[in-house]
Amino acid sequence: MNIKIFVTLCLSLVLVVPAFAQQSTDKPIDVVLLTYNRGKTAACFASKFLDLAARKANLNVNRSLVKVPLESSNFNTYPMLIFSGDLRFKLSDKELSHLRTYIENGGFVLASAGCANEVWNTSFKKMVEILLPDSKFKPLGMDHPLFHTIYDLKQINSTKPGKTPVLYGIEVKGRLAMVYSPIGINDTAHAGGDCCCCGGEEILQSPLVNANILAYVLTH
Repeated sequence: MNIKIFVTLCLSLVLVVPAFAQQSTDKPIDVVLLTYNRGKTAACFASKFLDLAARKANLNVNRSLVKVPLESSNFNTYPMLIFSGDLRFKLSDKELSHLRTYIENGGFVLASAGCANEVWNTSFKKMVEILLPDSKFKPLGMDHPLFHTIYDLKQINSTKPGKTPVLYGIEVKGRLAMVYSPIGINDTAHAGGDCCCCGGEEILQSPLVNANILAYVLTH
């Protein structure tokens, strides 16, 4: 299974970030929005970050998220899976097995509760305890490289004044395999349709953070 897609970094004298070279393959990279637990998913996770990654970093990425069921075994070639939602859930044994295999073989998961939904957060934490019992989430400081790939982010802010969002990471076999945001990183402002946090909490810089994370995954 070839999950890692290597991208050549070229230093730029103009930008504060590296300029990513175009992929050698003509086929755009797909980023997956998982469906799970009998079809549950985050219908309001915006894909704007894919457009930013394509335009700002010259990455050959599909500008739309691709929905793939976790029960399927054919997502193992994707470099990044997005695991999000706003409902209580419990994964089946098959779903857990597929996700564990994906991570152990080098895959990366970006997880976030839609609009900081506490019911989903609780289900997700219980799932991770079963999925990766020997791994623990650790807060990622703003000096972590993933905050400084395409955009040089000094801080991230919440839609609720006075609150400071924190992203958490899990390492597997010495590499960052999962990033989790308990505060929504789904970017409903750009999700279209009837998507709205409607009093929920989100990270204001969600498109920039997500674009940075994708660039980090493709270069590490």
